[in-house]
Amino acid sequence: MRLIAALLSVLLLASTAQSTVTIYESSKPGDFDFYLFVQQWIYSYCDSQTCIQNKEREAFTIHGLWPENSDGSYPSFCSGPSFNVNAIQDLEDQLNYDWPSLTGPNTDFWTHEFSKHGTCSITGPITDIHDYFATGIKLYTEFNITAALESENIYPSDSNTYKPADITNAISTHLGGKPGIQCSSGQLSTVAVCIDKDSLSIMDCPELQGWSCSGSVKFPSSA
Repeated sequence: MRLIAALLSVLLLASTAQSTVTIYESSKPGDFDFYLFVQQWIYSYCDSQTCIQNKEREAFTIHGLWPENSDGSYPSFCSGPSFNVNAIQDLEDQLNYDWPSLTGPNTDFWTHEFSKHGTCSITGPITDIHDYFATGIKLYTEFNITAALESENIYPSDSNTYKPADITNAISTHLGGKPGIQCSSGQLSTVAVCIDKDSLSIMDCPELQGWSCSGSVKFPSSA
C-alpha cells in the first residue's frame, strides 16, 4: 500500500509540474490565446551553432510565429494541411532572406515551423499556409527590432554591454508593446513580440516562462 501511495504521489507531482509547460499535440487549430512572433539575432545564434557562412549577417531574422497561451502552454502539430512549398512560391525570395534556416535547407525549416506551429494558427485572419508565412513577413516588416533598439542608441557592438531593462524599454516604446527577450551566454539572442490573434496587432506580453536576461548583456556585431 505504501508503494502504491508513493507511486501515486510521484505521478501527481509529475502531472502538476507538467501542467505549467504543457505542449498540446494534435490540437484544434485556433485554440490558443495569442501569438509569439519570434526573431533571433544571427550573431548570437551562430556563436553557439555551426551556421552556413553565407547566411551570417548583422540582422534579426524570423524564427517563427507561435501560438501561445497565457499560462505558458502552447498547442502544436494540429490537424490540418501538410506543408507545401508550392503554396508559398511567390514568397520564397523574401522568406529565403528574412526567414532562413541558419544551419540547413530553408524548406526543411519552413516545414518544421508550419507543421509544429502553423497548423495551429489557421484561425481568424490566417486561413491557409500562404497566409501564415505572409503574416510572418508582414509582422517582420512592421515590427523592426533593430530600428527599435537604435532609436534608444542600442547598437550591435563586440565591446559595449546593455541593461536588459533598457533593451525591453526601447522595444516597448518604439513598437508599442512589452516584449520578451532571451539571452544566451550573456548575449541578446531572441526577441518576441506578442500579437493579438484576431487583429494581428501588437500587445503587451504577459510573463513568459523561460524569457529573461540578467546582468550586462552583449549585442554582438560578429559571431
